[in-house]
Amino acid sequence: MIPKSLAICVVTGVVASALMGIYLQHLNSQSIIFVQGSSISGYAEKNSYSLGEPVLISIVNSGNTKLGFANDSPAIIIRALDGTIFFSTTMLGSVEPTQKLTFEWNQQKNDNSKILEGRYVVEIITHDESGEQITDSFTLDILR
Repeated sequence: MIPKSLAICVVTGVVASALMGIYLQHLNSQSIIFVQGSSISGYAEKNSYSLGEPVLISIVNSGNTKLGFANDSPAIIIRALDGTIFFSTTMLGSVEPTQKLTFEWNQQKNDNSKILEGRYVVEIITHDESGEQITDSFTLDILR
């Protein structure tokens, strides 16, 4: 026979851990907040990728103005935490409000060599109609 106090502690622990897991999962989820004015949001489908796995980067115009990419500057930069740039690419065209673009990165540097495992910063760079630079960044982990 299990004592009542032990059963109460076990049930309380299970319920508390389930609620904490749901709360932490909610904090970790990517939710886009749409705002008035110019805003861009970038995110990856997952926080961690295996070495060599394609990384899907989503770019969402989270404002209510049209944003464009400059022909002479990169639209996506992937760099180490110390600022060393490993990959950059340009994009053409524009992004309408609430429009989503997806870019697949094959985990290669600009010189076509493979990156190493580690934490990387992905920076998205666009420009609004007045030419002002609008950016967003996020981190992702590449694991072995």
